[in-house]
Amino acid sequence: MLHPMQFGYRKHHSTETACCYFIEVVKAKLEKGRVVGAVFFDLSMAFDTVNHSVLLRKLSNYNLSLSALQWVESYLSDRVQCVRVKSKLSTSKGNDIGVPQGSVLGPLLFALYINDIPSVCGEVDMQMYADDTVVYVHGSDATSVANKLTNVMGNILNWLSSASLTLNVNKTVAMYFTKTQRLKSSFPCIYANQSQIKVVKEFKYLGLVLDSTFTFKKHVKKICSTLKYSLSVFRHIRNTLTHDAAKIYLEAMIIPHINYCISCWSQMSETAIKPLKSLYNQAIKVLDKKPLRYHHCLILGKYSILNFDNIIVYVNVRLVFKILNNIAPPPLKTFVQLCSEQMTRSSRSTSCNDCRLPKRGSAFAQTAFSFKGIKEWNKLPQSLKLTLDLKDFSRNTRKVLLENQLCQHR
Repeated sequence: MLHPMQFGYRKHHSTETACCYFIEVVKAKLEKGRVVGAVFFDLSMAFDTVNHSVLLRKLSNYNLSLSALQWVESYLSDRVQCVRVKSKLSTSKGNDIGVPQGSVLGPLLFALYINDIPSVCGEVDMQMYADDTVVYVHGSDATSVANKLTNVMGNILNWLSSASLTLNVNKTVAMYFTKTQRLKSSFPCIYANQSQIKVVKEFKYLGLVLDSTFTFKKHVKKICSTLKYSLSVFRHIRNTLTHDAAKIYLEAMIIPHINYCISCWSQMSETAIKPLKSLYNQAIKVLDKKPLRYHHCLILGKYSILNFDNIIVYVNVRLVFKILNNIAPPPLKTFVQLCSEQMTRSSRSTSCNDCRLPKRGSAFAQTAFSFKGIKEWNKLPQSLKLTLDLKDFSRNTRKVLLENQLCQHR
């Protein structure tokens, strides 16, 4: 039922796959030497303003039975709400709009509620993660891009009005993506009816800080700032922790910040990523109570921990595995294809389950996941690439990476 561009609250979908797909599409368009413009929506109290009548009408278009529709109507109707402050309870008040937040069914109902919004977008691409929606389009110049986005914003505002949803124009922003810095001078305005949408150079989309040329410097700076605080606390309390407790702290307070959307922001340059790698190595030394000048590779081998570069490889090849085995969003399949799907004759690459490495002429395009991830996948042993179970693949891949992990001080 759900539109393929809806990445929210669906099995095998995540914020990382949503960000990865968006970046892949935009980079592929920029490789053609064009400008990409995007508008990131902010809907005012989206879940709380769902119109029940409109929702039931939309659900009836999905061939649900009459009894199922009546069940949903009963679920939504006669709801009351109140506020408790310590022992004081306010009077109850009826609530005849919105979907119940914190419920299992609420996010699904909202996803179905906005499921048809791409139908009014015409030639403009749209991607959704629940109420986090972005529309984007490419063109030969910024003016044509701005005109296309302005035109489609009128259609979208009409659709939102019919669905009793409101666009917060003050928090809705636009971005222009380019391949080089020299194209960033001045960009035309984009309008939502008569309101001008603010054009920004950076925007935090699903927790990932995007910039107009995908350098991800601001995002890595944000991670470094968070890790410095966690690392200072780790140093302060390390002597009071057992090794197991310290490892839990490392895996709970440091590693998750590094792993989040790493397949996206790890596409940046080696120089820009160096400060984050240094903080990771410091955390490893704190784990083993070693001074800063200690050889951290010895600790990695001692506790069978992946180094920073292998963490990136591990995450990338796992995502390639998921795409090839249909446990990732189907749209990502566009960027990852087996050689056997392209070639009719048998060859070494087809028998080894290699992926077709796309042609990427520029250094900018070679930073894309579809290039880096596939290169790393093709280097894996044949036995790993022929594995069918994700848990087996993850365990054995980690084992192979650890066995071949070289000392970074040599």
